[in-house]
Amino acid sequence: GAIALAVRHAHPTARVVATDASAEALDVARANAHRLQLPVELALGSWWQALPGRRFELALSNPPYIAGGDAHLAALHAEPDSALTPGSTGLEAFDQIIGSAPAHLAPGGWLLLEHGFDQAGAVRERLRASGFRLVQTRLDLSDQPRCSGGQL
Repeated sequence: GAIALAVRHAHPTARVVATDASAEALDVARANAHRLQLPVELALGSWWQALPGRRFELALSNPPYIAGGDAHLAALHAEPDSALTPGSTGLEAFDQIIGSAPAHLAPGGWLLLEHGFDQAGAVRERLRASGFRLVQTRLDLSDQPRCSGGQL
């Protein structure tokens, strides 16, 4: 819920919905939202499945993106594997999110995705192939390509 809470804090009039496939993660988000007095809607489910029939002007996602065989996974033992890697390539979650986005974004809606420093090109290709325009990538504070998105 960190992204949802940060957006709600920065934009107090925004209606914010956060999804997660983990009930435990949503419990943490709910507690943080209550403590910070930031109203957000929480929905249990994977990606768009948690939001049937709903459309949004903006969707932000920080999905798992580390490739299954990446050597860095061993050092990241504090997080469950499902929060870190979606499969062998690390791109599987992007395929699901981007592929289903047109059914859940309003016309002109934006999809922004955090990804690994070496995945920007692959994510941009997937966005373009799904009909997104104005596709671009932004750098993080270390000048690494970390967020790509586009407008439907």
